[in-house]
Amino acid sequence: MADVRLGDDNLESESAVDAPEYTHYQSGEFSRRVHRDWIKSRDPQSIITDNDPASISIGVNTDLSLRIGTQKSSCAWTWHFEIRTIGRQLKNLSLSLDAHRDNFSIKAVQRDGKNIGYCDGGQEWYDPVTRDSRRDLIGETVISYLVTIIFEAGEHGTFRQNVLFGFEGYPVVRRKICADFVPFNDLTRLDEATRYFLNQTAHVWSLKNTTGDFHPFESPFVPGKDTWEKNLSKAYPYLGELFMLSHATLTENCLTRKNYRGRMHELIAVEELARHEQVARYNSIVAFHLASCYVLSSHTDGSTTAKYAPLGELFAQLSLGRGISEDMKSGRLLLRGCNNILIKMYNPDDNSEISSEIFEAHVEDKCNYMIYARLSKHCVERLNLKPDTQVKMHVQFVLSRMPFCEWHRAVDCLPDERLVFPDPNFQLTMRLPPIPESNEDWYDLLDNRLNDKQREALTLMIAPNHIYLPPILLLGPYGTGKTFTIAQALLIILHQNPLNKVLLCTQSNSAADLYVKEFFDEWYIRSKKERLKPMRIYYKRRLRNTVHATVRKYCLTDPNGYFCDPTKQDIENCGLIVTTLATSSCLIALDYEPTHIVIDEAAQALECEAITPLALVGARTRLILSGDQMQLAPEVYSDLSKERGLGMSLLERLHNLYPPRHPCRINLCQNYRSHAAIVQLTSNLFYGNEIESSGPLLPEAPNFKPLIFYAVAGTEIQGEFSTGFYNDEEAVELAKQIASLKSRWPVEEWGPFSEDSIGVLAHYSEQVARIRNELRKRKLFSVSVERVLNVQGKQFTAVFISTVRTRNCCRYSAENSVSDYGFLTNPRLLNTAITRAKALVAVVGDPVALLTTGPCRSLWGKYFQKAKVWGVPYLQLKEHMMHSLAPPVPLGAPLNPLAREFVPRKV
Repeated sequence: MADVRLGDDNLESESAVDAPEYTHYQSGEFSRRVHRDWIKSRDPQSIITDNDPASISIGVNTDLSLRIGTQKSSCAWTWHFEIRTIGRQLKNLSLSLDAHRDNFSIKAVQRDGKNIGYCDGGQEWYDPVTRDSRRDLIGETVISYLVTIIFEAGEHGTFRQNVLFGFEGYPVVRRKICADFVPFNDLTRLDEATRYFLNQTAHVWSLKNTTGDFHPFESPFVPGKDTWEKNLSKAYPYLGELFMLSHATLTENCLTRKNYRGRMHELIAVEELARHEQVARYNSIVAFHLASCYVLSSHTDGSTTAKYAPLGELFAQLSLGRGISEDMKSGRLLLRGCNNILIKMYNPDDNSEISSEIFEAHVEDKCNYMIYARLSKHCVERLNLKPDTQVKMHVQFVLSRMPFCEWHRAVDCLPDERLVFPDPNFQLTMRLPPIPESNEDWYDLLDNRLNDKQREALTLMIAPNHIYLPPILLLGPYGTGKTFTIAQALLIILHQNPLNKVLLCTQSNSAADLYVKEFFDEWYIRSKKERLKPMRIYYKRRLRNTVHATVRKYCLTDPNGYFCDPTKQDIENCGLIVTTLATSSCLIALDYEPTHIVIDEAAQALECEAITPLALVGARTRLILSGDQMQLAPEVYSDLSKERGLGMSLLERLHNLYPPRHPCRINLCQNYRSHAAIVQLTSNLFYGNEIESSGPLLPEAPNFKPLIFYAVAGTEIQGEFSTGFYNDEEAVELAKQIASLKSRWPVEEWGPFSEDSIGVLAHYSEQVARIRNELRKRKLFSVSVERVLNVQGKQFTAVFISTVRTRNCCRYSAENSVSDYGFLTNPRLLNTAITRAKALVAVVGDPVALLTTGPCRSLWGKYFQKAKVWGVPYLQLKEHMMHSLAPPVPLGAPLNPLAREFVPRKV
């Protein structure tokens, strides 16, 4: 990026030359063909590359990305591209982005100082002669071209364009140009903001600069990156110093149709920088304890795990200067998205490296204050490492870039911005056909227990595709029948027209599996109709034994029994495909064009993730989004990205875009799942009293109030090898109360006991393991114990919640969003847990912590007002409840008596 400061004199604008018409050339043909082939390719770099191929060199007279500051309200700039090729002639040139076509144009393409070819409106250039008379020139001859691109703007803003250079065949060479036209006085502020973001990761080693000195990790015992992951990483490399924070992103709050692609790419880049900065806090100079084996002991179930390095490899134990905990942003990122580290030798004499060689190592296990890494055979041999020794090294943690690459690609694959910016003033000018009545056998599968709002939604979803409708939004809290309504609509759609093809996407695997288990499996078995047989696509590295047996019947597998991606033949006659948003990208290369795309859990996905299946949208594809905006949402780490809309889901943005009476915005509010007391509580706590309780409901069982709390004076413990927390006293109390409930299970009121009868939820995996162990001791089987993050879409007759954290945790960190204490600090987590219950919610925890610590304390105060409380004196509870409902008092930063000794990080 370069800054350009313009004086009062205007740049002399060079007018475009009108080109003669070429009758055989269709406008936009080249860029459309390239874009289509790029989308379908499993190796995007083979179609469009940002690097120069071996026989082509493209230079430019100025930086591709410019920040132009001037006191004037208009601006002009010119890029001159000098091209030298050997044996390949320039045939096509195109400006491919639609958003700012009016501001960029192709002025001229010259060869040997003479204009050649034909220009179509300044947006595409074509030279037909390359196919004919100039063939004899191809060989070892060096050919030189000069391409002139001009930019003009009459207002401040950020203007982006892609220039595609076509040299007879693939790959096409791309140059991304950007003119950030800003007021002169804003230049300094923008430069400082850009430097701030770049300085966050300035110390991170750039793999692009290591060339032959970088040694990737390879081991036959650790699966490597698959081909698609490697190709996608090449297509979207880490920006690093090429990143430019634009004036528009700092000054414009909203996404618009015109700024959408550029803004989304920029916000994703800012988010990636922020996450790298969080993970980089663990970078340090560390003493490696090398060994051929190591043993880990589990504090949750008492088990031990021993790992042995194969011949030639070694394990390294690294002690960290800061803990790895689910409580902290940096800890959560390292736990969930960091599987590799970069290492190089350290020389204490001059504070520099003995060698510039960088080795990649695999993170084998993550503990509280240490990690175990696997060193490859090549690394061990190259550095002459020996077991039972110590060696000092620089360590940098590597964040997986795949999510960012997938989000960037989803933005680029979006066929039309109008899909995500429909007309908010849309009016339905005709009456839609009613829900069909049929005497066919499939009609018996249809459930007629639909309320008026559900019927309205059903009518929209099954409307013939020749009737244009903008994206249909099905919004509603838990238990209002969103999943049920979608399933009924899909049943009709699949029988309505034999050519209909439905793609059902969810954010989580559990929600996708729910459709298969609850609806399609039963319908297919009853009807034996192939139209109702779903194809469930799983990520191909998912372990088969982790998938429910009912769902496995509908999954694609290879001859070895592993999950696999579909082929064109697999999907040719398939009416229904069920998958997650991320995995739906495998369909893009298969010429698959669904008539209906349904995105459930749309509120739980970032917009850049939710638009992934939209790459498959055809001319008449119906788009349906469903979700609950108060359930768990993905975490955004950059404050700027969050403020500019990256953290807002597509469902929520369209909900805000549509007026209240928009015909395609349906709000469901009648709850059919939970007991009236649970509905009333959650409606008051989370949904502004908008939920209505509707029957039929499970009745209240004798001796079991719908809302219960068991007070436990426990202690939260983080084991030596743990990254989360557990609370033994809570686990024991839970097991005791579950045993009591199961022995007195009210069959008459709640039906027979099954695997969906009792769900036990905790925020930490350590507590999940502890509870499972206690249940096994008492031979309490068929009880589901899960992390809350894994139960969206599931429901249980009775839900037990273990809050784990106690009054010993830091109030200051909780109040200031420094730490995440689960049910004490995250209202959406608490909402998700409570709303899994049909008839009973029983919470086990420390009432003092719940009523005095974190943003959720007022929610807990209202819970205690409604619940039957055991194990704490009423007067003591009342006193804490009064504090919880009072306005928060600003806190200082107190000392934590349970904190570990502070050890300064070495630099």
